Amino acid sequence: MSSVRRTQAKRREEAEQRLLAAALNIVAQRGSARLTLAEVGIAAGYSRGLPAQRFGNKAGLMRALTQEIGQRFSEALLAAPQRKPGLDAIRGNISVYFSRTDAQWTHTRALLALLVEGAMEEAPMREDFAAYNRSALSFFEHHIRAGIRNEEIPAEVDPAAMALLILGALRGTMLQWFLDDRIDLARIRDQMLKIIDNTLTQQRKVNVPA
Repeated sequence: MSSVRRTQAKRREEAEQRLLAAALNIVAQRGSARLTLAEVGIAAGYSRGLPAQRFGNKAGLMRALTQEIGQRFSEALLAAPQRKPGLDAIRGNISVYFSRTDAQWTHTRALLALLVEGAMEEAPMREDFAAYNRSALSFFEHHIRAGIRNEEIPAEVDPAAMALLILGALRGTMLQWFLDDRIDLARIRDQMLKIIDNTLTQQRKVNVPA
């Protein structure tokens, strides 16, 4: 009986992953506004009704997709060389963000599409995407505060405001790159790391003998 349950759980997990992959591709190509659960089921190779069985409704599917995108980036961070808390972790996040190998950047493209749609005043999932955004901001806030404690970041830096500026720069750059892929992301990454170092590194005063 336990092996049967394990097999059923494995099939369920596989089905959910295929449904999420299908939804990801659709959202990355044309956003979520006109997406239907039925087309996701068909695109994943299942019945039209399976997405509703697995996720309840379209909002449930989009919540799961957003969580999946966040999880994939977390895995990319974990796979990269581990960084010390503070400025080093912030630099590592930026390096991973611009250095991923997904040729089509489907995860980031889909996420930006969802966030833009979620920013509409009457968007039904606005609060869900706001919560996701707060989670992303919390990484930078946490490590800015760690850098302040380590005395490598000036105490006058506002963690919340600086986190918002960093995340905004990352996503804004990617939005421009999706519009014009002639932009050199490696150059942008290196320049942004320099800006982060210049902005966040503690400037120590050197006493010059009289």
